[in-house]
Amino acid sequence: MTILRVRSGADKGKTYEITGESTTIGREDDCAIQIPDQGISRKHSEIFRIGEMFFIRDLESRNHTFVNEKEIDEELLRIGDRIQIGTTTLVFEDRNAQLRDSSRLIPEAEPGSAEAPFDPTSTISLKLPEYFTTRSEEKVEETREERYLNVLLQLSHVIAEENNLSAMFNKVSEVLGGSLDADHLYLLGVKPDSDTAEVTSLDDLDILGRFDKVEDPDQAAGVSRGIVSQCLEQKHAILTSDAALDQNFNAMASVVMNQIRSVICAPVTVLGKNLGVIYIYSSKPEAFQSEDLEIASAVGIQLGSTLELLKQMEKQDQFFRSSIKTLVAAAEMRTPTPRGICERVASYALAIARELNWDSQQIRNAWLAAMLHDIGSIPMSDQELENELLNEPKRNHYAREILNDIPGLEELLPAIQQQNEKWNGSGSPEGLEGDNISELARVLGIAKELDKQLYGEDLGEEPRSVKAALVNIRDMADKEFDIKTVNALLIAYRNGKLFDTTEDSLKTTGD
Repeated sequence: MTILRVRSGADKGKTYEITGESTTIGREDDCAIQIPDQGISRKHSEIFRIGEMFFIRDLESRNHTFVNEKEIDEELLRIGDRIQIGTTTLVFEDRNAQLRDSSRLIPEAEPGSAEAPFDPTSTISLKLPEYFTTRSEEKVEETREERYLNVLLQLSHVIAEENNLSAMFNKVSEVLGGSLDADHLYLLGVKPDSDTAEVTSLDDLDILGRFDKVEDPDQAAGVSRGIVSQCLEQKHAILTSDAALDQNFNAMASVVMNQIRSVICAPVTVLGKNLGVIYIYSSKPEAFQSEDLEIASAVGIQLGSTLELLKQMEKQDQFFRSSIKTLVAAAEMRTPTPRGICERVASYALAIARELNWDSQQIRNAWLAAMLHDIGSIPMSDQELENELLNEPKRNHYAREILNDIPGLEELLPAIQQQNEKWNGSGSPEGLEGDNISELARVLGIAKELDKQLYGEDLGEEPRSVKAALVNIRDMADKEFDIKTVNALLIAYRNGKLFDTTEDSLKTTGD
């Protein structure tokens, strides 16, 4: 859901949902968004929607409308754009994205602040190796054992069966947070593709997964830097029944400001290295018991092993992707077109596939198909490259010969062979139409069209602006391209993902 959040001005912090086709902003009562700012005209600007694109238009206001500090008459909006009208600044946002915004959870360190020394006598502190050496000697009640084993069994199933990394972390957080009746649980760690070998401070951490009883991000509890720092420094799991009364933590600014009560903070470790923490919070004092600390500690070890395995898999996958890029560079040397086209097309295809909510393997195939869409040109002679009539059949023939010999890539062939087909049947080489064109080929076709319009690869055509290219492609919907894939392209731009060249979604671990 798209919203406008008032970042500065009289209504700072207020949010407005953008629901209709047109939303007027101004001082008058009949404006959908009324802002009490004397620098704003009665009807200052308008946000209007065309399909999945949101535009802002200045309504001949006295003080004008600015987007990202640039005066505009009309502009296509993306998530994160700052809109300045009068003395008020609004931010165009996606409400769902706020749930993964670490800046809303992790406070900045107080300048010159010093944490109190750690005293293990008043806080339960569990060293992970000690837990496993003493566990067999403890007399455990059956109900506790059943609960303990059920949680670990559920988590084992999630880790073993979930192939999407983000979904796995969120499910782990949900299972553990729900079983402990926590208000909030944050799984903080380094991603498998990170170069960070070991976490040493809270600043090294990202939100990998979370559980919230209340879904409103504004009601989420903050994370205490002091408690997390103690956990990382001591490499201990920590339980405090009431941080506000605990002499180890009650002097910490983060504890006082966030009114923190019951907390469990368990390290995510492997081979003695910190890879993150599990931070569990309840607004009720004495909400957690020592066995809850043990469960969180065991989960931390399990997740540490999983993250280390994923990191090794990611290294192998990076080598594979580098090999693909080398192969693509060789293909681009065979054609007169500028280099870099395949990587650009691949980044667009990746963004579209994400917005279509494809699974990790489908997203990976979208990137691979785009990277390898011109692979058939490598064996072609100069005469074959110059022969427009035989060019496409020859490319498809050679692509089939090359990819059939590489295990795992043969499934890309239909998309590469159908990349020039059109939704209305006017394409080539077979004149396929509608659903007879594979979904992967549709994504590849739109990604190629966008690059062609942005960089003017068509003979006699000048490069277009991003706005003009997107509007033009939208007009091709239900003609050359299907509306679902076109909308995914437009949403990717709106969310600021269309020109994101990172390859986070390509990991063998999913994302």
